[in-house]
Amino acid sequence: MRVLVTGASGFVGGHLVEELLSRGYDVVGMVRPTSDVGLLRELGVELRVADLTDPPSLARAVEGVDAVVHLAAYYTFHGRRELYRLVNVEGTRALLEACVRRGVRRFVYCSTTEAVGPVSVVPADEDHPPNPQYDYGRSKLEAEGVVRSYGGRVDYTILRPSGIYGPRCVDDVSYWFIRAWVRNSPTTWFIVGSERNYVQFAHVRDVVQGFALALEREESVGRTYFISEDRWYTYLEVYEIMAGLTGREVPTRRVPPALAKAMMWPVHLANLARGRYDFMWDPRTVDAVTADRAYSVERAKRELGYRPRYDLRTGLRETIEWYREEGIM
Repeated sequence: MRVLVTGASGFVGGHLVEELLSRGYDVVGMVRPTSDVGLLRELGVELRVADLTDPPSLARAVEGVDAVVHLAAYYTFHGRRELYRLVNVEGTRALLEACVRRGVRRFVYCSTTEAVGPVSVVPADEDHPPNPQYDYGRSKLEAEGVVRSYGGRVDYTILRPSGIYGPRCVDDVSYWFIRAWVRNSPTTWFIVGSERNYVQFAHVRDVVQGFALALEREESVGRTYFISEDRWYTYLEVYEIMAGLTGREVPTRRVPPALAKAMMWPVHLANLARGRYDFMWDPRTVDAVTADRAYSVERAKRELGYRPRYDLRTGLRETIEWYREEGIM
C-alpha cells in the first residue's frame, strides 16, 4: 500500500514514517517548501511539496496513493483564529476533496483529545460530550465533522492522541514542561490548585502504533479512537516522577488558581513585550492544569489491538536522556 503522510517532517510525522516503513508500506511524505526534510531524505521516502491552503498542490500530492494519513495542522494553543479555520478546517476539507477526485478511499485523520477538552467523567470515552477549551481544539473538532461528512466517499478513521511526548519533540507542551522542570523554572516550584486533577500522556511510538493499526484494521472505518497510555496521572504524580528522574524535590507549595494567575501575568506581559511567548508563564495555562483530562483507550485496545508500551516514567526517562544526548538540556 502506498501511503501519503501529511506533516511528514514534523515530530509525529517522522516517527510515523519510520513506523510505516518498518511495516512494509511505500511512504510518500507531504511537506512544505520550508520544511526540514533531513530525516525524510535519510529514510529515502518520496517527497511532495504541497500546502493545505493550495488545493491544486493537494491534488498533485495525493496522485497515485492508496491512503492518506493527515497529520499536518496549524498547531498552537493561542494562535490566530482565522488560521485555525483556514488550515485545520478548510485545509482538511480541501485534502478530502482532492482524495475524492483522485480516487483515494482510505483517510486517517489525526485529531486530538483537545477536541474533547476537559472531561466530567474519568476516564471519558469517545462519546463524551465535547468541551474544547482552546480554539485549536475547537478547530480540530470542527474538522472531525468535516471528515465524517465525507463518509461514503472515503473510508475514514479519526484518532485523538493525548499529550504526545518522546525523542525529537522540541516544540510542544511536553517539551516546554520538561524544559521548565530541568531548568528549575519558578513555574515548577509550586502546584496549582488541588494537585488532584488528572492529565494523560502518549509516547510518540505508541501514537504511531495506533495510526498503523488504524490503517490495517477494516474495523476502524468510520470510527473514532482515543490513543494514549492506558492510565492517567494526577499532577502530583507527574511531579513525583519528574523528581525521581532528575533529582529535584517534589514541590510542596500549593497555590490557588487565582493567585497563580496573578503571579504569572507580569512575567507573561514582559515576555510579550520582548516578542517572546512561554506557555508555562501564560496565565491561561492555569485553567488547563486545574481541569481533568483523562480518556479511555479501551475501544482502541478492543477494536484495533492497540497495546501502549510506554508508562510515563519509562517514556520520560528515555526522552530526557535523548534531550541530554542532543545537548538540548
